[in-house]
Amino acid sequence: MKIFISKKIKYNFSWLVFDKFARASLNFLLFIFLARYLGPKEFGILNYLLALIFLFTSLSSLGINPVLTNILIKNKIKRNNSIISNSYILRFVSSLFGYLIFILFIIFLHGKNVYLNYSIIIGLSIIIKSYEVLFSYFESKSLSKYIVISQTFSLIIVFILIVFFLYLNFDVKYVYYCFLIDSLITFCFINFFFIKKEKNFSFSINYRKIYKIIYKSFPVLLSIISIVVYMRIDQIMINLMLSENDVGVYSVSVRIVEMFHFIPKIIMVSYLPILLISKNYNFELIKINSILFKLSLLIIFVIFILSKYITLILFGETYIESVLTTILLSFSLSFVFLGVANEHWYISKNLQKYYALNVFIGAIANIILNFFFIPSYGISGAAYSTILTYLLIIFLFDIFNKKTRVLLKIKYKSIFTI
Repeated sequence: MKIFISKKIKYNFSWLVFDKFARASLNFLLFIFLARYLGPKEFGILNYLLALIFLFTSLSSLGINPVLTNILIKNKIKRNNSIISNSYILRFVSSLFGYLIFILFIIFLHGKNVYLNYSIIIGLSIIIKSYEVLFSYFESKSLSKYIVISQTFSLIIVFILIVFFLYLNFDVKYVYYCFLIDSLITFCFINFFFIKKEKNFSFSINYRKIYKIIYKSFPVLLSIISIVVYMRIDQIMINLMLSENDVGVYSVSVRIVEMFHFIPKIIMVSYLPILLISKNYNFELIKINSILFKLSLLIIFVIFILSKYITLILFGETYIESVLTTILLSFSLSFVFLGVANEHWYISKNLQKYYALNVFIGAIANIILNFFFIPSYGISGAAYSTILTYLLIIFLFDIFNKKTRVLLKIKYKSIFTI
């Protein structure tokens, strides 16, 4: 069977690959600079607040984007003004509430101190990021380049601004203004591109459509929140149970390990067209999983040997305590690399609800494990919790679920295929 992939889709794929590589690289460089100049405590506060922003932005998204993208793809011929308009309004209103709850959350936990001052600034990005609704419009038309251009350009500008402010010893609050500027620049660009494409666009409100969007999006929201929780809850809990300094040290380990997360995503994006049209889907999945697993072992070995030198050269001696945590967290890469292809298997078998349940169980397990491990083992306890959580969602869940045991066999064969 001959594989046909349109030039437009190939072009869109190339932009997505570039986006993952460019943003991962720029973010890593930015956080190296921030870690060195801010020191563990201030760097810890920044990462704690960024983790909370990530959580509250995800809550405010209501899970609209995947649902909206699907609707827009199906309604290519019809006018999409109404559905985009109502989605945008809904996201904006939910983001206003998200910002308010975020500020109240900070006041409740920390009172009116430096946390509140920083939060008022950076928290505004929760509202501004309502523009993310427009990502669905561009994705539905295979025009991801506009998203990539907007985000990459804004990240470059912010990187330059942060270097400028810190080099001239400006107050730390300007770093938080820079993260807000990042959202503002993306907002301007993405809305400009959208208006250029949809010159006759106008806002309208249809409460019935808004209700339908919320109804369809709610299951997606649960999955998104669960993913965000088990990705960032460790930094939030370390701050609440230990100290800002510990968050800063732990965040260095997280940044080093997460730098490699884009690799399986790029490989999967490139391989996905072959996988989707294959007559033997499971066989192809074993092949790609086997490649990803072996690649993860190579990266783990490199981190094990070089983590001390990587930390000292890139982040400095003040973060030397992060070396052990980096080595521990690196073992999660095997699960991450195997897990990338798993999501596509769930979708191909129409078992998305089991994927959502799997992720939700993982999020709850991570919170419980962190609650017990962090007080006893410090930041290493958070690393143990992360590894055990990945073990649960990648392997143990499938043992107890009849419909997903086939996937367990695929992963087993992937690991032991030479």
